Amino acid sequence: MAPNSIEVMWGPGLIGFIIATVLYGISFGQYMFYLRSFPQDSKRLKLFIMIVFLFETIHQFALMAVYWSILISCRRSTSLECTTKIPWQMLVGLYMSYSVIFFVQCFYAYRVWTITGNNHWVTGIICVLATTSFVCGMIVSGLGVYTRSPEALFSTKWSPIGSFISALCDSVITVSIWLFMRPARTGNVRRKSRNYINDIMWVFINMGLFSCIVAISVTVLYMFQDGLIGQFYTAAPGAVVGKSYVNSMMTVLNARKSIREREQRGYNLTELPTIPTIR
Repeated sequence: MAPNSIEVMWGPGLIGFIIATVLYGISFGQYMFYLRSFPQDSKRLKLFIMIVFLFETIHQFALMAVYWSILISCRRSTSLECTTKIPWQMLVGLYMSYSVIFFVQCFYAYRVWTITGNNHWVTGIICVLATTSFVCGMIVSGLGVYTRSPEALFSTKWSPIGSFISALCDSVITVSIWLFMRPARTGNVRRKSRNYINDIMWVFINMGLFSCIVAISVTVLYMFQDGLIGQFYTAAPGAVVGKSYVNSMMTVLNARKSIREREQRGYNLTELPTIPTIR
């Protein structure tokens, strides 16, 4: 990387890395909270959560290695590897990030399947969008492996296309949860369980909007950057997007604890459209 352009090239990415590190710390705390609060969850779900968190941990270490290489190891180096090629750790991080996003969207697809009463159309649309976004991500990762060029990687249109489709998928998830969990549909307008349905519904909506906004920012920043001259603005949200999905999923899972505590106080939650304990 040319010394006179390293601030312009990787400054946004470094800011994203700092934010991503904070979000990783939050997700680690959420994961520990989940393990302590829900020991009765099925082994299959626990294995799924563990794999997602493992992938996110690998992504975090890959980010650390990337910026160590760029900002420290290659800071004053003029070798061909340092000046023209991206670190191989970035390719690992890309694959991990796109995989995490796909896994979390599959998790939400299953939750929508449960909430909507096995609605094939809604769940099918979510699965198609999630798969399409993942394929775009794999194309971006493959392009990175093939070229090892940061300019080619950050100027490809597959990245904003995949992010836009991912945001669209999140929007479908959020809207479908709102439609099927609103009190007028569930018949809980005057019942005690209405408050708890609203609580879990807004957790879904807020977390869905959070990951959706981060995904949209990749598309928006792509329009203002010029990857061919070393403006890598999308590196900032790119470092954060996977963390936003993990935190979103863990927040939804951990929100069940408050519902369980209210159940222990004697409230009637039998009319909730979702099961507090996932089996």
